[in-house]
Amino acid sequence: MVKRKLLLPALLALALCLPAAAADYRFQVNDLSAELTVRADGQVELRYAITFTPQPGSHPVDIVDIGMPNENYDLGAARAAIAGLPLNDIRHSEYVKPGVEVHLGSNAIPPGRSGTLEFSILLAQMVYPDSESAESASLQFKTTWFDGKYVAGNAERIEVQFNLPPGSKPESVKYHGFGNSEIKPSEMRFAGDHVVYRWLWLDQPATVPYAAGASFPRNLVARVYSPPRRSILKSILSVIFALVAFVFSLSPIWIIVLIVVFAVRSSRRRQQQYLPPRVGIESGGIKRGLSPAEAALLQVLPLAKVLLLVIFGLLKKGKLEIREIAAGDFRYHVRAQDGLELQEYETAFLAAIDKDNRLEKTLLRAMFTGMIAALEKKMAGFSRRESNAYYQAIMNKAWSQVRECPREKLPAELAESLEWLVLDPEYENKLAPYTQDAVFLPGVRGPWYTQFPRSGGSGGASVPGKGFGQSAGGAAPSQRGGAAANLVASLQSFSSALLGDSAAFTSAITRVTNPPPAPSYRSSGSHSSGGGCACACACACAGCACACAGGGR
Repeated sequence: MVKRKLLLPALLALALCLPAAAADYRFQVNDLSAELTVRADGQVELRYAITFTPQPGSHPVDIVDIGMPNENYDLGAARAAIAGLPLNDIRHSEYVKPGVEVHLGSNAIPPGRSGTLEFSILLAQMVYPDSESAESASLQFKTTWFDGKYVAGNAERIEVQFNLPPGSKPESVKYHGFGNSEIKPSEMRFAGDHVVYRWLWLDQPATVPYAAGASFPRNLVARVYSPPRRSILKSILSVIFALVAFVFSLSPIWIIVLIVVFAVRSSRRRQQQYLPPRVGIESGGIKRGLSPAEAALLQVLPLAKVLLLVIFGLLKKGKLEIREIAAGDFRYHVRAQDGLELQEYETAFLAAIDKDNRLEKTLLRAMFTGMIAALEKKMAGFSRRESNAYYQAIMNKAWSQVRECPREKLPAELAESLEWLVLDPEYENKLAPYTQDAVFLPGVRGPWYTQFPRSGGSGGASVPGKGFGQSAGGAAPSQRGGAAANLVASLQSFSSALLGDSAAFTSAITRVTNPPPAPSYRSSGSHSSGGGCACACACACAGCACACAGGGR
């Protein structure tokens, strides 16, 4: 009887102890502030102030892991404090690579209380050459973030501040938008002898990184870091040398040649895959309502064709006029049209027209990266495969309508359907038979004549190509069939003039939107370029699977 009376309290005590023993990390990141100061010697001082509030029943926050931008940080220069009390136990992180871990010791933050960790460290190899200007240097950065399974709620405030080097002035610096119009400083000010940029996000999750970047005169720092160029040939040779003993002993020499050719072709093909593989899932249904340009982007069609479709949309809306002043030299003019509802990428395209009425390539790259990011959001929860099949069906229906259309209605039908026809990789060959007809003559005031670019000469027809523009303006009847046939050649000429070196342009986009994984360590979004810069992005990031702020210890 006595044993039973003693057993019940013991079991109750054990039950009460189990939740505490099994308690996991669960905390809110109230504030996260990162301040980067660019020193005249080219090094960068990084300061973090992060406020944590462990949730009731959570394990105290006793260790904080902080992701570093790269391996070149000075652990001996690292300093940390909480509530003004210095913390001396700072180590290389076991969970975040590259990263450091700060042990709070007796200053651990208990559940229900808030505490702010202050941390500073000196970083090297953060300032890169700016690929857009030989006279400029570039700094790009992403904040550390925390695993979502340990974080409760959003952060009230996330802030990034750049203190540019002494001597920087507002007119000689610029910020990086990474192709996203929302990534722009909340404040720019001149503080004594340097420019200060500040980015601010309110009520946002601390489970993702936040990017910031800026360029400034290169002569303001003693040195910049120029990373060695990645050599495709070197990578290929490494693979060959690793396998040569085995392959050469068992196979004829042409096997090695095939390996080299395959590796080169794979690398080139990879550089043209600008769309991230995570767009859409395979069982989420069809995403309807995409524009032809977005559908082309979803199908990873050449960017020149996507840009052509963007222009078609603006021409149909009457918002754009294009003139060819010389062979392959076009000028773009924005027309005043009130009350029009433009897509975000259409607004970005119009913003890419410079003061000389040409297309500014850097802003075009920003338009595409923003367009791809917007497409990722739209495709969340939808199937890419099923959606592509859906838009292929729309394209096939458009061809059927063109084939079955009466001759007198053909210009209007083509004007209405051309955007979807262009999705077909063989659209030039399929379209040619329908342009061998007098329905395209200037006397027929259809959409083709009134909406397409006008040639720079007087009387030039409004078509995107000099040949068709000149001959359609006043050709003799015997020449008119040839003029109409030039429509396809005009489209081809116009498309090829849009981006110049399309492969190089697309590779620059791919480096931002679908960069190859970093070979040295695993982390989510560790290195990527942005904002049109070809220089490597210096990013601070904590791996998604890691237990940031001591989680999982």
